[in-house]
Amino acid sequence: MKHTCLLVLLVLCMIGTNAQKIKDTLYFLNGSKVIGEIKRIKLGVIIFDPDDANDITVQLQKVKTLAALMKVFRIETTGHTVYFGKMIPANLPGYATIATTMDSTLYPIEQISLLYAYRSTFRQRFDGKVAGGFDYTRTSGLGRINFDGTINYVAKKTELTIASSGIYTLTDSTLSRDREDMSLKANYYFNTTWFSTAFLKYQRNLELGLKRRYQEGLGAGNKFITSKHVYAWSRVGGVVNQEVSTDDVKSGTLVELFGQFEFNFFRFTKPEISISLAESVYYSLSQSGRVRNDAQLTISWEIIKDLDLSLSAYTNFDSQPQTAESKKFDFGTVFSIGYSF
Repeated sequence: MKHTCLLVLLVLCMIGTNAQKIKDTLYFLNGSKVIGEIKRIKLGVIIFDPDDANDITVQLQKVKTLAALMKVFRIETTGHTVYFGKMIPANLPGYATIATTMDSTLYPIEQISLLYAYRSTFRQRFDGKVAGGFDYTRTSGLGRINFDGTINYVAKKTELTIASSGIYTLTDSTLSRDREDMSLKANYYFNTTWFSTAFLKYQRNLELGLKRRYQEGLGAGNKFITSKHVYAWSRVGGVVNQEVSTDDVKSGTLVELFGQFEFNFFRFTKPEISISLAESVYYSLSQSGRVRNDAQLTISWEIIKDLDLSLSAYTNFDSQPQTAESKKFDFGTVFSIGYSF
């Protein structure tokens, strides 16, 4: 249901010298209200920063309506619609009006799966996360270092992601680069669910006899679940690889078909827990019968704002590793502390 309310929006946003004092407001079904700043809505809850208080987490089913007039938000709904607009309170409980530059829409608050401030400048569109861990045993004289980092850039139709991770073994005199993974991925959205994808990737896994692999890929994907607590996507396409074994044997150019999916579960009530499962399968067109698989399961728990503990389990499989004496299967666990920015 759509109706015209742009005039109301302009009046509220142009109150002269007091315009900058307008704050976001939450109106609750019990009649109370809180003034402050909306941080985000994500899969069933709203993260709100009240004036003179710490952030609070509120289930959307408890919100009567809301007002957010000073910023433009990117709003994704469970019906796979994306809006760029501001939020105006509505008289109908459980609803708010999404006001864009073209029109306005009265919309159920509980059907908003994602809302965050849309950054108009290039620098503001970046966010990311860094994590790391270290363990050491004196009896063995071995230390283990792991790190994981991600930087995201989000525009109206484009997503860029730079990701890097590594596991290293440290002794008194050496540093072994056991496992490394770096990637650059770009997605372009044709609509709210379908997208094209292009990526570059570097991998290293000494357990599988892989000194380095460079990978270039193209494909297409779909966000097939965007519910209150679940976010999932899949993509398929083709890649070309250039591999070098730990014996310095070069593979030449190898062609593979790939299929990938990622499943994310979020719970933003205390304790805040997220679970992510990523799976990638590669079928070679250059080497008969060769199949590869990469998978990772990560469980994260936010202990304080922007700081979390994570436990990850990963597996890598290659039916035809580059060296005959190398293992076909590698697995491990990683514990880390992460910071989001």
